[in-house]
Amino acid sequence: MPEGIVVLGNGQILVAEQGRNRIVAIDPASHAASQWRAFANRTGQEGIDGIGPELSNVAAAPGGVIVPDSPNGVVWRVSLDGKSATQIGSGMTRPVGAAVDQHGRIFVADEGGAVWTLDPARRRFATLPTPDDVVVGRAGHIFVNTLGDNAIHEFDAQGHQVSVLSGVNQPQGIALDDADNLYYTESGNGRIGRVVRSFILDPPKVTRTIRGTFIICPVIRRAAGFQDALSLVTGSSPTTAILQLVQPGTDSSGALEVQTPEHAVTIFVAGGGPLNLSQVVTLP
Repeated sequence: MPEGIVVLGNGQILVAEQGRNRIVAIDPASHAASQWRAFANRTGQEGIDGIGPELSNVAAAPGGVIVPDSPNGVVWRVSLDGKSATQIGSGMTRPVGAAVDQHGRIFVADEGGAVWTLDPARRRFATLPTPDDVVVGRAGHIFVNTLGDNAIHEFDAQGHQVSVLSGVNQPQGIALDDADNLYYTESGNGRIGRVVRSFILDPPKVTRTIRGTFIICPVIRRAAGFQDALSLVTGSSPTTAILQLVQPGTDSSGALEVQTPEHAVTIFVAGGGPLNLSQVVTLP
């Protein structure tokens, strides 16, 4: 039974397989699957219930992939080839999810009722009813979905609770996009929900002019109270020229005129901080 997935920087896909308490690697080109790493399970409990992030993209982290070994109550850091594993945490009830912040702190969701940090010693970050997963936003906040109270809890980096999203029907998975908007599953009713926390990009309006150029009007939808300045650019290309560019305002989405033989261009909308989104725009 697949119970977690992560895509490595090299494109390889790792899938946690609960029944065999192992991680399987899938080649994205051939779709061939092979065992990446297996862990002994003599506990009689269900196997691995999730897989953590790749650490190679975090400057303060030593590299590898974080694997919560759920039945054995330990956490491993496994090399990218799966050949070596170092135990970096133990003494947990059932670790099921992991995340890392920009400082290299590792957060572990433990179904026993805790979120731990490994820094490198294990410390209790929060006490919560049956945590199921944990993610860290680009702005540094920590989000934990909890099955015991059907909620998603948001904490700042110091462990102070900032907000709670209640009434989520068995939230079994959470994710953040590059603008820290929250996505979550409700396994109790088969739904996927979204909370717009900063801004999102709705389908743009595109017009072809009589000169053969294209006017692209993004549709930026802001969360209530989000007033940060945003900037609009398009990906650089030898075949694409930006003729005009109007930057977004707090109540407008901006526009740009491009000349290109391409059938699509990519636009980028970014804030002054770490938040940004990209969108592929098909040209008529």
